[in-house]
Amino acid sequence: MGLATSYNKVTSHKLFNGDTLTEYKLKNGFRVILVPRHQAKVLTYQVWFDVGSLNEKMDPKLNKTGLAHLFEHMMFRGSEKYPDGVFDQITSRLGAEKQNATTYFYRTNYYESVPSDKLERIVELEADRMEHLKLDADLLEKEKGAVVGELRRANDSPGRLGWDELMRTAYQKVPFRYTVLGSEEEIKGFTLEEAQYFYKTFYAPNNATLIVVGDTTEKDLLPLVEKYYGHMKPQQIPALNLPEEPMQTAERRVRASHKQATSELLLVGYHIPTVEHGDAVPLSLLGTHLSRGREARLRKVLVDKGIAVSAFGGASARPDLFEFVVALAEGHTADEALKIVDKEVRSLQTTLLTKGDMERSINQERLKLYSEIGDNSELANFLGETLMICGNYMRGFEILEAFDNIKAKSIQAVAKTYLQTKNRSVIVISPEKAPAAIAKTPKKKTK
Repeated sequence: MGLATSYNKVTSHKLFNGDTLTEYKLKNGFRVILVPRHQAKVLTYQVWFDVGSLNEKMDPKLNKTGLAHLFEHMMFRGSEKYPDGVFDQITSRLGAEKQNATTYFYRTNYYESVPSDKLERIVELEADRMEHLKLDADLLEKEKGAVVGELRRANDSPGRLGWDELMRTAYQKVPFRYTVLGSEEEIKGFTLEEAQYFYKTFYAPNNATLIVVGDTTEKDLLPLVEKYYGHMKPQQIPALNLPEEPMQTAERRVRASHKQATSELLLVGYHIPTVEHGDAVPLSLLGTHLSRGREARLRKVLVDKGIAVSAFGGASARPDLFEFVVALAEGHTADEALKIVDKEVRSLQTTLLTKGDMERSINQERLKLYSEIGDNSELANFLGETLMICGNYMRGFEILEAFDNIKAKSIQAVAKTYLQTKNRSVIVISPEKAPAAIAKTPKKKTK
């Protein structure tokens, strides 16, 4: 098969820093995104699968959570050609760095950075485990034990408990309310047949995207991709039909305790639109105003005053919440912090940001992106996340460009629209045992 017919060039984009991004697609649906950079003889290689805990929960053949994450671990267990442990040995000899994998609600990704002259070897290794993973009962049981251990360690974190409570409270219908790691019972109960079904269905070429950033070219990369991925068969991917989340009409509050907590933790989540919505632009900038830099409002009113050890406010995508997370200093309470947060919100709703605040926030947002995408891995992450979230890997750049025309009144408008008490869930995590009260010396009665 000639190169002219083995893959299609879908589109190209000139990025603001001069890089050229080109998207290709093989006949079996496998997408490739390439950003050549020749400043150094290295590249990052990332494979993104459009599957996470939402898919398994909504799949009628599974209706569970935890398998997507368990499967991320299984992908390191080897194939017939490269048995358990050999993949890591080879990539280590190749000089691979930043090698890992992650699973979230909407995606699973695998990645490493290697010297560019090792490109074919890493293409072969990644394609082999995508197509020929060894799935047997013994390896599955062994990995279940490792994942249960990870779950138990995660449950030792007060922050993890707070996050899970926020998801369960804010979402009544959409399966963001179910943890990505699943439950111990679910993890232990997964069968080999379920794992095989999951692998065959979701680890298909038409459900995957390869992102390569670094020292290579179309001429070098695409023939290798065609050689190792081109023969893979596409699969029928079950549609992800998420239920519609009912509009929240009253504040929800949950208080819980955690044995590892040494002070209180406050989490607040307000429902916001998806990242494709136009309001994602002012919401993003609002988070920067609140949380980034030495002049960030939450730092000044909470951290600098010794009330909190950390404070964050910002928009997240999928789940779509504007979140406040405040870790209180000992001797201070979540109720105290919430009053301060509410005061800041009211100020945002009633007073326009100054020209100086707008300039600071825009410049910090740009600096963050400019700093990050100079790194091959960070640029690939940036593209992959937005692709998996909304199907548009350029969305992050579109938001950045929109800052050129944003006005302070847009920040005020989203604060008024979304940061309403009836639209929020409030979670407070407290120490399991409250610190002993300081005994007060009774006053002597005067005669």
